[in-house]
Amino acid sequence: MLNADALKQLNQLKTDIRSSKEFAEGRVRGSNGKFGFVTLDDGREAFLAPAEMERVFPGDRVRVSLNEEEKGKLSAELDALLESELQYLVGEYIQRGQGHFVQPNMPGFNRWIFLPPRARGKAQPGEFIACTINRHPFKDGRSQAKVDAVIGKPDMPGIEHAYVVAQYRLPEAFSSAALAQAKEIESQLAAVTSQRQDLSALGFVTIDAESTRDMDDALAVTAGDNGWTLHVAIADPSSLIDPASPLDKEAFQRAHSQYLPGETLPMLPRELCEHQFSLLAGELRPALVLHVEVNSDGSLGESRYEFAAIRSQHKLSYKQVAKFLDGNEAGETDANGETNESAVPGEQQESLRNLAAMSAARAAFRAGHSLTMEDRPDYVIHLNEQRKIASIEKLERNVAQRIVEEAMLAANISMGQKLAQLQQGCFSVHLGFREERMGEVRSLLKELLPEHAEKDLHQLDNYLALVKYLESHDEPQMHNLLAVLKRMLRPGQLANIPGAHLGLGLESYATVTSPIRKYNDLHNHRVLRAAAAGQPLPALDDAQIQALQESLLCGRQANRALEQWLYCQFMQDKVGQSFTGRITLVNGAGIGVRLDDNGIDGFVRMNNSKKNPPEFDGKHLTLTHRDQTFRLEQPVTVKVSDVDVDKRRIALELVEAAAAE
Repeated sequence: MLNADALKQLNQLKTDIRSSKEFAEGRVRGSNGKFGFVTLDDGREAFLAPAEMERVFPGDRVRVSLNEEEKGKLSAELDALLESELQYLVGEYIQRGQGHFVQPNMPGFNRWIFLPPRARGKAQPGEFIACTINRHPFKDGRSQAKVDAVIGKPDMPGIEHAYVVAQYRLPEAFSSAALAQAKEIESQLAAVTSQRQDLSALGFVTIDAESTRDMDDALAVTAGDNGWTLHVAIADPSSLIDPASPLDKEAFQRAHSQYLPGETLPMLPRELCEHQFSLLAGELRPALVLHVEVNSDGSLGESRYEFAAIRSQHKLSYKQVAKFLDGNEAGETDANGETNESAVPGEQQESLRNLAAMSAARAAFRAGHSLTMEDRPDYVIHLNEQRKIASIEKLERNVAQRIVEEAMLAANISMGQKLAQLQQGCFSVHLGFREERMGEVRSLLKELLPEHAEKDLHQLDNYLALVKYLESHDEPQMHNLLAVLKRMLRPGQLANIPGAHLGLGLESYATVTSPIRKYNDLHNHRVLRAAAAGQPLPALDDAQIQALQESLLCGRQANRALEQWLYCQFMQDKVGQSFTGRITLVNGAGIGVRLDDNGIDGFVRMNNSKKNPPEFDGKHLTLTHRDQTFRLEQPVTVKVSDVDVDKRRIALELVEAAAAE
């Protein structure tokens, strides 16, 4: 036994050792191996050895002591667990001998978690399961989990969908209270609609995909002496769904309708979004009707709105309208006088021609005064009975899709301006370049466009001038610079105060055209309704905006995860086949390529050889390998070399002779 003096000396020694160490806080990041890293709050990164990594989960916030290794690299030893966000995970039930585990499917998570006997429920080895973490390794020495639900067996049809829905905890079933409220709305709708002015005589039609059922906008256009009047009727769920009601709470939780390959998880119950509120042809529906003056030069004039009722005359498809506007359809009868069921009805033809003329003027105006999106193809996934990909259809955007887009933009810009004047609403903002990338942005600009380098590029006018200049010059160096700068932009986000949308080149922007699909649009309807009635304007606080933003991000991540899983399965039998594509990613390891035929992404690894490693230019995002330099947006020809479904990876290799500069 140590005496009091010895204990005192030992404690003092520990204190001295501790005081000589550097401590820091940060977040744990996993790797493809057993080791990990801690990304420190000051931006540095410290290596976490396998034995230390066993005591934490990726994403944990920790305090560590730091040690400097050779070449200035840092290693870390765990000192305290500050926070662990991982409470729930999904994975495969694994049995090894007498041991039962869940193998999580998470990036950087490369170990199994023990399932004690009483925590297994009715789950069986080989099944996919959803689990709750009930023991953390830092505190208890060994991690443990409890089975919450069985997702299904790997060979179950649609297991990929069920797994991703469980992984991202996407809401599926509606509460009994929400369904009861939806049932009440069915009986209230006719009474609400009958009290409103009927504006059906304007001649509204819906233009959408043939399969669309949740139709939330209908269009009509009338021509005038100096331009057009665009009439946009928008489904009006705000008339019967009150804030904080059961349906409102469910809609807020979902944030938007989630469109996964082969299925939709709607924001509102299907009976409402596909029937009661949907602008079905021949059915009288409540609507927010916008009237927007569009001048002959494409500029927007005055706008007003009213809560009214409309009856859509027809449901037209994009293909129908595009065929008509391209001059391939004369009318409701063909050359033999027989009924042409795919034809545009005669009474709608003038309105559609007006809509096309107005949209062309708007597109030309926006091209000169704001920013337009690049016209990229859409890829439609067709599933088979097993809910795996049967085929992928590449669809180039047609004239009908472009004119509807212009109409929706005009409506949203006009109402966004009104909401900005009210200083209330849910706005879509895009603040341009990431703050931490501004040094690189200015360095790039100093090489080619020094006159832009010192300007405040967070200001709309300066940003617009820069992008317009780059878009108007076809020189390869300008094209490459624009592609690199786009990779340094922040993502768009929601805000409860108006702000610039640099991506569209607008001073402010808010959407109102999809209230049965997007909660922010539903909220904006409520603000417009309150303003028209002279009532206090409803508001979303910062926490609510953040919650909506996180739900939207979660939905996008879920969709990407599901698509990548299905893509890998689809590409398994295409190993050895060649495809053309374009470079979408450049880093020190290789290039990412998106295939032209199907929109699938793969990766060409180039750092396999230590003898001839590629030269990566992180500033210009180029990679030089074997006398070839690869850049963003560059066309290449590649061959599928390997597909790893478990890791969701598609490996490509260059077809050297066909690689294009």
